[in-house]
Amino acid sequence: MDRIMIKATSTTICLTFTFVLLVTGCAKDKSDPVVIVPANSCDSTTVSYATDINPIFLTNCAVSGCHDAATSSGGNNWESYTEVSTKINMIICAINHNSGCFPMPRPVGSPKLPDSTIQKIECWAEQGALNN
Repeated sequence: MDRIMIKATSTTICLTFTFVLLVTGCAKDKSDPVVIVPANSCDSTTVSYATDINPIFLTNCAVSGCHDAATSSGGNNWESYTEVSTKINMIICAINHNSGCFPMPRPVGSPKLPDSTIQKIECWAEQGALNN
């Protein structure tokens, strides 16, 4: 008699559990999920090398004693589109102060470029680093 009661109780528990799973698993959410867009995502505006990117490099990087044509610190001349475009991943790593990269601008401990400036460079790279 005890075996029959245990079997009936375990069967009831299993059926109840299965019913609860089916009902709650099929319930429709009443709200749509919230999609969070990163703050630094690029908009549809095309970033121009000549108008947007080159001035950043001329002002912050290709200055006397650093990455200008005369000095070419580290063998890098950021006055040249070709140099900037072919080494853009290294540059992005450096200006974000990522580990494994030489943080720029120098000297060590200098603050990063403003986030909006870094975002502009990243967007230009994402758009294909065009000479436009």
